[in-house]
Amino acid sequence: MKIASLNLPKINFTSQNSYYSSWSEEDELGNLADDWGGSKIRDAIRNHMYPQFIFDDNSSKKLPSNVMSIEDVFVPNLQNIGSGSYRGASLSRNTQYLDLLARSGVKTIIDLVGFKKLQDACAEKNLKYYKYEVPHNYWLNPIFIDNQELLAKRTTELAREGLSKSEFNSQIDYYKNRINIERAEYMEKFIGLIDTMKEGFFYIGCDLGECRTPNLLALNSYFNPDWQGEKIPPTNDFVLKLIKNMYKNMTDVDKERLGFTKEFDEKLRSELDIKNEGN
Repeated sequence: MKIASLNLPKINFTSQNSYYSSWSEEDELGNLADDWGGSKIRDAIRNHMYPQFIFDDNSSKKLPSNVMSIEDVFVPNLQNIGSGSYRGASLSRNTQYLDLLARSGVKTIIDLVGFKKLQDACAEKNLKYYKYEVPHNYWLNPIFIDNQELLAKRTTELAREGLSKSEFNSQIDYYKNRINIERAEYMEKFIGLIDTMKEGFFYIGCDLGECRTPNLLALNSYFNPDWQGEKIPPTNDFVLKLIKNMYKNMTDVDKERLGFTKEFDEKLRSELDIKNEGN
């Protein structure tokens, strides 16, 4: 199932840390209200709760008796993605919502950030917690970068060091080995994530569910043979290029462990416009 873009009124703050330390509804946002025509900013915050959802710990608050489903409460970028699964913002500061997910049949919480409180809350509520951290340098992993690009960069760096030919070749061989090790480590973790998503009935989220979440769902839609929906577009064309690089860097063993069939592999090559390029 393709994830539709969500048209929720949101306010983008340039720095969450700066905002958190200095925010005041009257002072901070009141200064901007004139540009927005009166109280539009304050109304947007009250109606959609982004600052409260991010910064205030609401976990101890009891849910109203009429709230029966996760779709009855506000969660940024919440969406049902099929197979009994949902995506959205992290519930680390709204852990009472985990009860609603469990009521909806969700069995696993996939955390793309690594919130300790969320892990503890899942244990208390008998939900499986699966941590798959996506750091800011996630896309710099060698699995997403072409070999020629990596070697060209390293060659340029080593050329400045005045090494002998044997030392230079030794350093290049070491670097190639390091690339293979890092790719293998990445694939081990990634295969674990895909195996978890194959089970369905999960909730996946990052801070606001706006960047890491859709990009990981895009990876799943390309490399999970059990995915029955459409390909989920990543957040930009650059990430799509990295997905293509990832496919070309995968080994036959990687594909086998992910469950690729010959037919699935051929279809994926066509979708990524790889054609007859070698891996």
